[in-house]
Order: sequence, then C-alpha cells, then structure tokens
Amino acid sequence: MKTKQRRPFARALALGFIFGLLVIAAACTQTSASLTGSAGVVAAGAALNTANQSPAQSAAFQLQSERGINVADSTDVNLLKDLKFDWIMVFLPPDYAVPPFKILYRVPLGNAVSGRAEFVNAWADDLERTARERRGLIQAYAIGNEVNLSREWANGQPDPVLYTRLLSIAYARIKTADPTAIVVSAGLAPTGGDGPGHMDDLTYARAMFEAGAASAFDAYGLHPYGYAYPPEQDPNDPNVKGLAFRRAETHRALMEQYGVSDKQMWATEFGWLINPQEEGVSCTWPDLDWHRVSRAQQADYVKRAFDYAKANWPWMGAMFLWNYDFSRSPLYPDPCEQMKWYSIIEPSGTPRPVVDALR
Repeated sequence: MKTKQRRPFARALALGFIFGLLVIAAACTQTSASLTGSAGVVAAGAALNTANQSPAQSAAFQLQSERGINVADSTDVNLLKDLKFDWIMVFLPPDYAVPPFKILYRVPLGNAVSGRAEFVNAWADDLERTARERRGLIQAYAIGNEVNLSREWANGQPDPVLYTRLLSIAYARIKTADPTAIVVSAGLAPTGGDGPGHMDDLTYARAMFEAGAASAFDAYGLHPYGYAYPPEQDPNDPNVKGLAFRRAETHRALMEQYGVSDKQMWATEFGWLINPQEEGVSCTWPDLDWHRVSRAQQADYVKRAFDYAKANWPWMGAMFLWNYDFSRSPLYPDPCEQMKWYSIIEPSGTPRPVVDALR
C-alpha cells in the first residue's frame, strides 16, 4: 500500500496452519463497545429469527460456497480473476480496492488477549477507526485466528470466554462504523482433542456459545483442513479423530444445537499440504509430515472440496483456500516454510496443477 507505490496489505503476522493470557473468567453476558460499556445480547441458546437479521447477516447468508483465497500480495492477483475467485483474505487493512474481489480482513487480537482494559479499549478504538476509514473497501472482518491454540494467546491457555468478550466488542465497534460489514468469528483449528498448546475445537466452540457468542457474529469461522484425506472422508472414523474436511459438519451440528442455524459457516482457511519432494525440495515437519499429499491429489481434493460443499452444505458461505502466493513471499525465505507448500503457485510463480483444476 505506497506512493503511491502500493504496499501489499497481507504482510502477515504469524499465520498458521494448524495448531494464540487469560484474565477474565466470568461468563460473558453482555455485548459491549468497550470493556466498560455494554448493550444487551441474545442468549447463546436462543433460536434467532431470520426475519430480523441485520443487513450484514442477510448478505452473509447469500454467499453459499463462494470462492475465496488467502493472499500474501494483493498487487499481483490477475491469475485469481481467471479462476473466478470472489473473495481474497488479507492480513493488513487495505488502502485501496482490488476489483473484482471482495475483501475479508483478518483482525489480529494483539495485546487485547491480555484482557487488560487499556489494551482492549485501544484495540477496539483502532478497529472501529479502521472500519470507518475502510468502509466500502473491506466487506468482512474475521476477528482473530485459531483462538483455540495457545500461540494465539502469547502461549497462555486458550480462553473462550475472554475471546467471546473480544468478539462481542469487535462486533459492536465494527457495526457502529459500518453496519453493512460482515463479522466472522475466528476460524477454529481442528485439533483432534485437547493437548499441550491447544484446546479441542468443539470444546472451545461450545464454551463460546455458552458465553453468548451467537449474538456477536454474522458468520461462524472454521478451518476445515483436509489433512491427508480426501474431502469426502468421514470425520467420525475413530482413526481420523475429526481431522478431516467434513469436520465442518460436526461444527454445524453444534451451531444448530445452540440455535444458530440462521447463520452461515465460513471456511476461512482450508487446503492440502503438498510433498515438497515432488519439486526437488527435502523438508521434514514432525507434526505435519503425515499430512502430505501429491500435487495431483491437492488439485483433485481442492476441486472436490468446493464441489462437495456446493452440493451438500447449503449453510456454508465463503470458502477461503489456503493459499495463493505464500510460496513466493519474501517474508518467508525458508524453502521449507510449510505455508509455501499449500500455495497454488510455485515460488517462481508457475501454477501448480491445482490451478487447472480450479478453472
């Protein structure tokens, strides 16, 4: 975004793939515009009437399985136009439009995860200012990222109650500045259960709903990666432990249990990790090696995932493939940075087979 030499607005903070202090322990029962102000909310378990949806909620519900993709450099996206993507997700607030794409901006939680009033209020003020200044440039906001992981909490314990509080504040502030903007809750990372550094994604989501999160988003965020499996894989197979693309169905059932069937889910990240050896690079990832698929499998699975969602998930909104171009981002010089091996283009910019599959 500059001189106007434009600077790419996806200069990522730490982005992750799968696996973000806790101060507030009381259940969140109010939506507030700051840590001290408040306004009433709908109880988490209450059924919501679609006739009373906000314009943003109504708009979000029209976006069934629209194509989106995470982008590192928004100044070079011509290929995405050819592939008929509708959305791009970026990591810094944009200074300019990127037609014909709609923009989802992922909002970092920053020091607000401390729960300290001065940090939360400064974060909320900045977010409201961004929403006001970028009205018309940003169509949707994702509040945080994979908040069931400790790394998103300065390596502290993931806190769904505090996160719900921050989500509620963000919702109120964004709607004050731009009532038409769509607010998406943080995409949760499927984890296969509790463990060091992470909380089970369903446990975390349930705690969010119990704390009142249902009234603080227009769309529910999830990261239903495919791991090593095809998109049709049954997530309830005991050998899979929920680590499959169709984990989204389990989360949808939870949404319906809490009366949130009037809102869509958005897959703000999903994809498959290719084996670098196919491009002559040798990498070892102790936690991710089992995820590897071939370039041909990545192409096949991505296409089938979009097709499966379109055919079977009327409740799925925009779906953001991870990722377009992190393979060539100068911010990640290590050839074994795992984000590079989800990209749909090689470091040289040459399209991988998945590009033809998306045409």
